[in-house]
Amino acid sequence: MLLFCGGVVYLTLFYQLGNLSFFGSDEPRYARVGEEMNLRGSYITPTLNFRPWLEKPPLLFWLEAVSFRLFGVHEWSARLPAATLALLSLFIVALLAVELAGRRVAVFTVLILCTSGLFFVFARAASTDTLLVALLTTAMVCGFQATRNQPNLWAAGAGLALGLAVLAKGPVAVVLFAGVFGLYFLLEQKLGWNLKQIILATILFSFTTVPWFWQVWEENGYDFVATFWINHHLARFVTDIHHHSEPFWYYLVVLALGFFPWVCFLGSALFRTWQRRRHLLSTSYRPELFLWLWVGVPFAFFSFSESKLAGYILPVFPPLAVIVALEWEHWLKGDLVSHRMMRPQFMVLGGYALAVVVTLIWGTHLIYDSVALGILLASPILGGITCAYIEFRKRHPLAIFLTLVATMTLFASLAYWRAAPVVDDYYSSRDLSQLILPRISLKEPLILYRYFHHTAHYYTRYQVAQAYPADLNQLQDYFRNNPQDRYYILTQEQGWMDLQFLESNLVRHQGNLYLLEIASPISRDRLGQGQKKRAPRKVSKS
Repeated sequence: MLLFCGGVVYLTLFYQLGNLSFFGSDEPRYARVGEEMNLRGSYITPTLNFRPWLEKPPLLFWLEAVSFRLFGVHEWSARLPAATLALLSLFIVALLAVELAGRRVAVFTVLILCTSGLFFVFARAASTDTLLVALLTTAMVCGFQATRNQPNLWAAGAGLALGLAVLAKGPVAVVLFAGVFGLYFLLEQKLGWNLKQIILATILFSFTTVPWFWQVWEENGYDFVATFWINHHLARFVTDIHHHSEPFWYYLVVLALGFFPWVCFLGSALFRTWQRRRHLLSTSYRPELFLWLWVGVPFAFFSFSESKLAGYILPVFPPLAVIVALEWEHWLKGDLVSHRMMRPQFMVLGGYALAVVVTLIWGTHLIYDSVALGILLASPILGGITCAYIEFRKRHPLAIFLTLVATMTLFASLAYWRAAPVVDDYYSSRDLSQLILPRISLKEPLILYRYFHHTAHYYTRYQVAQAYPADLNQLQDYFRNNPQDRYYILTQEQGWMDLQFLESNLVRHQGNLYLLEIASPISRDRLGQGQKKRAPRKVSKS
């Protein structure tokens, strides 16, 4: 079993860690900040393109800087700190599960958590979300243990971990920690920590956080307050200033998709908790109360936020993994509630899995024009559900559980091995940016026409034009104000259709991206004529 667990953890968190180029807007920016910390030899004020960048606290950048110094600058070395901290999440939540219900539940918890889709996706990303999950989980477990066993060491661990969580993501860690324990103590009608524990935790928390906040404020003054505290924390929560608005029920969808397939087994846990609702404040059921508060407080907090991103909800995954692991333990022990609820839950899982299979095949066909890739990704899910159904008919719950773990492990492995290069073609400009890098400079930068993506900045070493033309007139203005012998333009399909009539050379077409070379300046008249032409016929995809 130990070998099986090790294989699952490696395949879901570390296998082909660098096979996908930097993805989205965060990874390339965060990696660049870590690189610049190494280059500058300064670790107080984060910089992006050597200008102060005060949106996030520094822990991820410190860890990336260390990783880059040890292993060089690569995608996998940028992601290694997050993947390693994900291991900490698994270890800490396993300690809690051992304390609550024994080693088998701890193993179940680890396997459930690392095969949850949203968890392993963010664990393999150079972002701050996994760091917050790992350190907040450590603070939660240490804080809970301090209420039960009373040793000062647990309180010290809670204060230290909470301070590091603030350095990973910001003050949201304190809000979530205080919200969970404040409500827990309120329901218990007593303070679970003694005065010595509170003082010790506060000292270690302050010792961890205050030095950086004080020094970065000294270096940047009000800019730090305005950018970090006001814009990217307070305003992010109460306004849609960063354009991440989603409906109130958004995280129900994220949870349903990101906690597949284990979300299908929460029904019996909810039913069991409802049956025990009058006894949750008794000593024997307090761990169950704490786990649900650990889920409910972050879920409610982020649901009320005006700014919503999928990764925000990750802190609820460790307690959910423990809750589902306890349900499987109840089923293995022949619990009557679990036995009655398992059949309808398994039927829901079967329908859900079929929907996922159809979505994968149809989605890859529509987006990537590759039915074969969809079939490849869907095959472990379809095969795994079929095998699980056979074991369900035989009433072998442990075999069902291991089959589902193997299904998600194989899916993750195939996704990062075979699907990652296809996704790169559509959502990353790495290959095109590196292709054109020898031909551009700060004086003759790459032009992004009707297209903007941080991967283009990162992989061209920020040799990108400051202007981002959105139409032909703006492009003509750029040509007039920046005379060059030739221009290189990176654009998407619609932009290429705008520019195809020009005397241009299609250097390379990849996915939905087009790299063009224009050899001479374009007059306003020719651009105006081009705007009147009909859209050209598409080229075949390379």
